[in-house]
Amino acid sequence: MRDYLESIYATFLFDRKTMGLTFFVPAVMFGLSLLLILLVPREENGIYNNIIIIQGVFIPFSCWCLMYRLSEMYEEGAQETLVPYYSKWFGIDFLRYFIVNIIGVFLLCTAFVVKYGMSSLSALNVIHFIILVLFYMFFGTSLIVLIKNIEISLTIIIIYTVLEVVTLGEFMPWPHIFLFQPPVWDPFLLRKLVILSITVIVLMFTTFVFIQRADRKPQ
Repeated sequence: MRDYLESIYATFLFDRKTMGLTFFVPAVMFGLSLLLILLVPREENGIYNNIIIIQGVFIPFSCWCLMYRLSEMYEEGAQETLVPYYSKWFGIDFLRYFIVNIIGVFLLCTAFVVKYGMSSLSALNVIHFIILVLFYMFFGTSLIVLIKNIEISLTIIIIYTVLEVVTLGEFMPWPHIFLFQPPVWDPFLLRKLVILSITVIVLMFTTFVFIQRADRKPQ
């Protein structure tokens, strides 16, 4: 077990070395979200804005490091060497960043509960957070394997997220993944969670299919 943990730790060190300072961007967004939750005073009717912060500030960056890791496959002259390795270890890479992201989500939830009380956080929000992390991680990996360009892929994610948050999901004619109001268990919420879960599955298969395809036939 110790050797396994040391190998996982080594992969994080490797990612930090290859990514440089950009490796710390998700940590910065976590810190920003934590400060906004703990330090910004809110009236009773504005408490839910902290839930929107978790959705719109921290969780979208859950795909960041994994996208950079996969993007290395498509650097000039590297695909034939890196694709077999990254395709083999993608499941473990995904799992280690998923665990880190979920820890971040639960720490933010803990800070929110400590400040506003357990009654302020719905279990439906927590379930939605977990699905949303999966969505963004697979959304990011799907963009990378399809577009093969980290800058364009990140730009798409940032534009989509900013437009959703700024317009509160009421303007653009595309599926809306955030919950901008306290959730109530009804057919509308159920439909949104089901659609989001199906989208996650589609993005997951897209990622795995294109990674395996690249492994079989490097370009």
